[in-house]
Amino acid sequence: MIPAGGRAPDQRGLTEGLQWALLWPVVMLLVLGTVQLGVWWHARLTLGAAAATAADLLSVEGANTTSAEAAALRVAASGGVESVTVSARRGPRQVDVVVRGTAPLVIDLGLSRLEVTATAPRELAR
Repeated sequence: MIPAGGRAPDQRGLTEGLQWALLWPVVMLLVLGTVQLGVWWHARLTLGAAAATAADLLSVEGANTTSAEAAALRVAASGGVESVTVSARRGPRQVDVVVRGTAPLVIDLGLSRLEVTATAPRELAR
């Protein structure tokens, strides 16, 4: 039915509004997902650097596990990783370090717990 003004109502406004109402949440989820991926990747790289630091310190003759673990905790804390634990072991020929932590994600889908391992050859005294 045509109103008294002689024009049919414009239906484009309704269609365009509905498109944005459906598209906007998808765009926001993509942006949030990209940010969350970046935070997760940064936490993983930080734990890798912490594990490598501890392995390097522990591989030197005369080093102790306490100082290596403390160094790994400092590196992980500087990167914003939460609930960090470090496990270091000196074997006869190599050192093994395992660093675990939690990435500070807004939406956790079970991916926030991370574990990184580093191994280095042990320097032997002559």
